Amino acid sequence: MDDIERLCNLAGPPQNGRRSLIGRKYFNENFERLLFGPGDPFSGGVEIRDCEFIACSTDSTFSISQGVHMQSVLFDGVRSPDAMMVSSASVLENIVVRGGKKVARLWCKPPSEGDVSEAVLQWSKAGMAHVELAIDLSELAAEDSLILGIPLSKLRWNPEIHVPVLASWRDSPSWDDLDLARNSLWRIFVTKVRNSGCAEGLFTATFPHQKSHIQFTEEMARIESAGLLVR
Repeated sequence: MDDIERLCNLAGPPQNGRRSLIGRKYFNENFERLLFGPGDPFSGGVEIRDCEFIACSTDSTFSISQGVHMQSVLFDGVRSPDAMMVSSASVLENIVVRGGKKVARLWCKPPSEGDVSEAVLQWSKAGMAHVELAIDLSELAAEDSLILGIPLSKLRWNPEIHVPVLASWRDSPSWDDLDLARNSLWRIFVTKVRNSGCAEGLFTATFPHQKSHIQFTEEMARIESAGLLVR
């Protein structure tokens, strides 16, 4: 089995037996899809370890699905037509995602209720409990990235690019005094965190070329002054 076949074999519904990709490096490759899992950790699972994907692209799906164990993997400058979708119902350790504004944005979210078995959720929770660093996105400048379902303490980010948001902000006595616009991205961020059932999340700040940038930075200053946002 060559590298591309091995990679393709990682995709699709859980199968009996372990599926793995270890110690592989890909440079400037174009993949029909870049899909890891879903996996069933109780029948072998999907393991990806010590791999690099540099300046690669995919014409379709780019995702890490539930039940996947991924460790020490680099995604550098990977491009796709949509976001890099990551399920937090996985075990992620020392994953580095980096690149400029034209690379795939990162969307990590918990699965919807009923989409993943309780056994897989507990497997993920137990595995992640021992992880110090899950994802390093400190060099990722892709617009509209977000991470939900992984504690902020297990993430490394760039405070000039990314902002932590807590669900509890909306319960703070000072929240209603901030005079945030109805269409405020900060309101949207807090709503996304609360709707996900998470206590906290990480989002990409706006960039100077975006229309909402001035409003975003002005409101951020008020949130910081209120003692809610600590970067």
